Amino acid sequence: MVLRRILLGMCLIQFAITAYLALCIYNSAYSSVKGVKNLPQLKAQRNKDGTDRKQPAKKNGEFDIGENQAAIVMAQQDVKPHVVRDIEVKWNDAAQAKLLASVDIPVVEVWGKAAIGSYLWQHILEGEESLDETMPGATVGELRMPAFVLRYRSGPGVIPETVPRDVKYLVLVVNGRTPEKIKDAKQWLNELKMWDMPPEILLVMLGNEKCDNEWVLNYVSPKGPVVTVLLTYDDPRVDQKIFYQWPLGVATYRQFPVIEEEQVSPEAPRKYVCNLRVTLHPNSSRIALHKFLKNDGYASNNCFISVREKWLPNETPESMNEYVWSLLQSDLTLSPAGMNTETYRVYEAMSAGSTPVIEDVATPGHCDTSPWRLLKKHGPPAIFVKSWEQLPKILAKERRFSKQYKALRRLRVFQWYEWFKLKMRDRFIAIISSNLIHHG
Repeated sequence: MVLRRILLGMCLIQFAITAYLALCIYNSAYSSVKGVKNLPQLKAQRNKDGTDRKQPAKKNGEFDIGENQAAIVMAQQDVKPHVVRDIEVKWNDAAQAKLLASVDIPVVEVWGKAAIGSYLWQHILEGEESLDETMPGATVGELRMPAFVLRYRSGPGVIPETVPRDVKYLVLVVNGRTPEKIKDAKQWLNELKMWDMPPEILLVMLGNEKCDNEWVLNYVSPKGPVVTVLLTYDDPRVDQKIFYQWPLGVATYRQFPVIEEEQVSPEAPRKYVCNLRVTLHPNSSRIALHKFLKNDGYASNNCFISVREKWLPNETPESMNEYVWSLLQSDLTLSPAGMNTETYRVYEAMSAGSTPVIEDVATPGHCDTSPWRLLKKHGPPAIFVKSWEQLPKILAKERRFSKQYKALRRLRVFQWYEWFKLKMRDRFIAIISSNLIHHG
């Protein structure tokens, strides 16, 4: 009897506690809902007659030049954005060096047999080179990564007879643009294929401008030692498994330099609104573009124009200095398509803080019909046009932009390109780790 009363009392107490908690929860929820109801509500903008005001629709032919409204506000308020800088890893610590020496870190050889090798080493990886005392006519450099070491070799002295044979992992940089260059690339791959123990190869290749790169398939595993290909231009073979797209970069074969941030001087007004420095190919859009710039009063007086009738593979020191100067002195760099839509000029312009105006059209050949895949994926601060008939509107907008906005845009373009190079560096390192060192 006593036990029954105790149990009944405990049940009553539990019921009372439950009821109290339920009441608390109800009051809390009611207060929250009431608070939400009492918040000020945004009202739709209305016309004078009381109807809702509609946002004006874009007219046909209007285009987006990638203006960042927040950036415009910052520019008008003279607010400087945060400057993103790379973190330099120091390897001077004695204890760390001793630890690294005791660990068997894989060595990845990088043999540069094309100019894009210099872009990879100097501009993307920011590596240094010195004369190789053991290999005449060659330069060598080394970078230590957390999981492996990159050892770079370049120059005419790097030939199959002089390179080391105890190589397990190799990044081979070749030129596949023309039949003559393809022949040289095949000689390298055929030689490596005949080694007693061929290395695992990551092939970095300047592709053909029409994406005629079928020949390389005969050297890709299981037919050959190539396990991964980094390929320029919008080749449809890119599958993010074996074939990856790689940026064309700047024309290091013409000795285009690494432009430092202090050279960009974003605060200083630039002398020219735009620049055009091209070879006038017959029956190309460059002819009409050049004609417009010459005949338009504003453009002819405010744009740096330098054209030539014949393409030249090399620049003199004077002509290269003039070209770099024109980029650093122009707010816009006009970038018409060449044999391929992707041109060195776009990357060179951004490295100088000049906004590229890109002719976004497909060129003849077998490349993807949607050009600039890699660049567009990363959201570049560029102006894409389908026709140069849009240029007058672009120049008209430039005349209305404030000096503060243009200064901020220059800084944004330069910093975006630095960020893009870091992304490509990280991508390159990740592909080496996953596809080369840990292949299979």
